[in-house]
Amino acid sequence: SPCRAGTGPKELQPWLIGLTAVVVFLFIVFVLLLVNRLWQIRMHRKQGGLQETRGTDRYHGRGAAGLAPG
Repeated sequence: SPCRAGTGPKELQPWLIGLTAVVVFLFIVFVLLLVNRLWQIRMHRKQGGLQETRGTDRYHGRGAAGLAPG
């Protein structure tokens, strides 16, 4: 019987399997980092709203400019 194209299981190339594994791993890491970031924002809002604590603001506090807090 002649072989029919498009039937039966296809075997993936080893480099394609490795590339797929790396892409899936990076996607999982991206999702975990995104969830962590959203969780941190939620906890920050829950603990004190948008009040800025002295010297601990990442971008606008004294520590962000390289100055000693206080």
